[in-house]
Amino acid sequence: MREMRRKNIVPILIFFNVLLWIHLFGNTVQVRSYVDKNVVGLNQQFTLKVEISGENVNSASNPNLPNMDDFSHFLGSGSSQNYQFVNGKTSVSKIISYHFQASKIGTFTIGAVTVQVGQQTIKTEPIEITIQKSASTSHTRSSTSNRQQQASDQISPEDLFMKATVNKRQVYQNEPVILTYKIYTLVNISNLSMSKEPGTAGFWVEEYPMNQQLPTSYEVVNGKRYTVATLKRLALFPMSSGPKTLDPMIIDCDVRVRSRSRNTFDSFFNDPFFGGRSIRKILSSNAIQITVLPLPEEGKPSQFSGLVGQYNITSTVDKHQTKTNEAVTLKVTMSGTGNIKMLPEPKIKFPNDFELYPPKSSDKINRQNSGISGSKTFEYVLIPRLPGSKMIPAIKLNYFNPKTKQYQTTSTSPVQLEITKGDESFTVVHGEGGKTQVQWFGQDIRFIKSKATAFYERRQYIAQNALFWIILILPWVGIASAYAYRKQQNRLHGDVAYARDRRAGRAAKKRLCVAKANLQISKQKEFYAEIAKALTGYLGDKLNIAEAGLMTDEAISHLNKRGVSRETMDLYFDCLKTCDRQRFSPTDAAEDQMRTFFKKSENALTQLEKEIS
Repeated sequence: MREMRRKNIVPILIFFNVLLWIHLFGNTVQVRSYVDKNVVGLNQQFTLKVEISGENVNSASNPNLPNMDDFSHFLGSGSSQNYQFVNGKTSVSKIISYHFQASKIGTFTIGAVTVQVGQQTIKTEPIEITIQKSASTSHTRSSTSNRQQQASDQISPEDLFMKATVNKRQVYQNEPVILTYKIYTLVNISNLSMSKEPGTAGFWVEEYPMNQQLPTSYEVVNGKRYTVATLKRLALFPMSSGPKTLDPMIIDCDVRVRSRSRNTFDSFFNDPFFGGRSIRKILSSNAIQITVLPLPEEGKPSQFSGLVGQYNITSTVDKHQTKTNEAVTLKVTMSGTGNIKMLPEPKIKFPNDFELYPPKSSDKINRQNSGISGSKTFEYVLIPRLPGSKMIPAIKLNYFNPKTKQYQTTSTSPVQLEITKGDESFTVVHGEGGKTQVQWFGQDIRFIKSKATAFYERRQYIAQNALFWIILILPWVGIASAYAYRKQQNRLHGDVAYARDRRAGRAAKKRLCVAKANLQISKQKEFYAEIAKALTGYLGDKLNIAEAGLMTDEAISHLNKRGVSRETMDLYFDCLKTCDRQRFSPTDAAEDQMRTFFKKSENALTQLEKEIS
C-alpha cells in the first residue's frame, strides 16, 4: 500500500517541478548590447544598441548605461519595438539606440549595461571599441554597408560642424547673454531638424525670430572658405549667480556625398541627377561655460526689484483740466535695454479721492544683435470724485547698470491736475483703517428706458412666402453636406496615403507662389529653396514617402512602376539638381535665368502630374 502511494506521489512531484520550471524560466527576458562599429574615427558618431527581447519586455526597466564620458559625448537616443505572435504566444523585441560622438583616441571598454526585470538584474557583456584618427571599414560587411560607411567617412569634422558662441562669458545676474548657434559647411546639406534643444535651465529666455529660409554668408576659418548659416539666436537672462553651463544643441541633417562605388548601376542611378546620394549626419555644438556675478549689496536701494540694464521712465495724462466724475488716462512708460518683460508695475501714490481701475499693460520688444531693448507701458484710468488741485507724485524706478557697475534711479515729473465740480454730487467717507470710500447722492437707480415701447401685431402669410420654404429646406441640405464632408474628412484622417495624394498639387502650387514672390536676385537662395520644396514635397506626397528619406534610386523605381516616362524623370531631377547647385553656389543667377527656371519647374510638375497614376 505504501509502495503504491509512493508511486503515485512521484509523478505529481515531477508535474509540479515542471510547472515551477516553466514559471521561473519560461518567460525569460534576454538582454544584449552591441555597437554599430568597433573602430571609430575621432569626432565621428557611433551607436550603442541595447536589445531587450522576450514575453515580459514591458516589465523591464530602462537600461542603465555605463559611464562613457572619458571617450565620448552623448548625442541622443531613440527606440523601436517589434511584435511577433507565434503559437498563441506574443514575443516582443525592443531596441534602444544611444548615439555618441567619439572624443578621444585610444582603445576603450564599454562596460556592462544593466536592466532590472522584477527582482532580477541582467547584465550584458562589456564591449571593446577603438577610436583612431580615421576609421577603417570592415571588409566583412555587405556592399551596401560598405558604401554607407565610405560615404560617411568622406565627411570629416573640418567639412561640417556646428559652433555655439556668446557675446560675453562673465555677466551680472539678470544681465543678458547673447547665444548664437551657427553651422559651417563645405558640403551640400538639406533637411535640417533639431534633435535636442540647447540647455538653458536657470535662464529667462528671449528667442530671436529666424526666417524659415536660413540666410547664408561666408567665413574663412583656418584658411578655408565656409558657407555659414545662423540656426538659432537666444538672449539669456541668468536668474541666479554662480557658474553656469549651456548644454550643446544637437541637429540632424542630410549631407550629399559622391559615391566611390565602381558599380556601373550605382553610377547610373547616382551621378546623372545628384552626383551622389544623401546620408544622415548628427551634429552637436560645443558646451559653453559662463560666470554669473551676484549683484553688489553696497548702494542697493531699499525698493530694488532686481532690474539690470539701462532704463528711463516717463508719465503723461490725456488732459490736465477736467471735471469730477470724468475719466483721466495716465500712461506710464518704462523703456531701455534689458529684460523688458520683467519690468514691474510702478508703485504710485494716487490722491485718496481718485477712483482707480487696474492698469492695462503692453510691451514692445526689439531684438537686436547687441541685446534686447524696448518699452513697457501701463495705462491707468482715473476718475476724480472731488474738485480741487490734485497732484500725482513722481514715480521712481531703481535699476543696476552693469556698465557703470552702480545702482541708478530714474523718475518721472509730478503731474498736476485741476479738477472742477461736475454735475453729480459726491461725498468722501473715511472707512475703517483709513480707507477712503466715495458715496453718490441723488439718484439711486439709473433707468435704461423710462417709457414703455409700443407693441403692434404683424401678420405674415408664411405658406405663400418663398423665403419660408428656403429656410425649411436649407437645414436638410446642410445636413447632407455635413455628412459628405465628415465622410471625406474621416477618409483623409484614416488613409494617410490618400490624404497626401489629395493635397500634393495644392501644396506644390502654394510653394511655387512663394517662390514666385521671391523671384529677385537678392532672394535667389529663398527662390531655389522653395522650388526644391515644391518638387520634393509633391513627389513625396504622391509616393507617400517622407521627403527626408526620398532617395534617387528609390524614387526612380517608384516612378517606373507608375509609368512615368524617362524624359519626364530627366526633367524633374534636372530641376532638383539645379536647385541644390544654386542654393549653395557662391555665384548669383540672373533674373532672366530664374524666370526661365521657374517655367521649367512648372512644366516638370505639370508633366509629372499628367503621367503619374
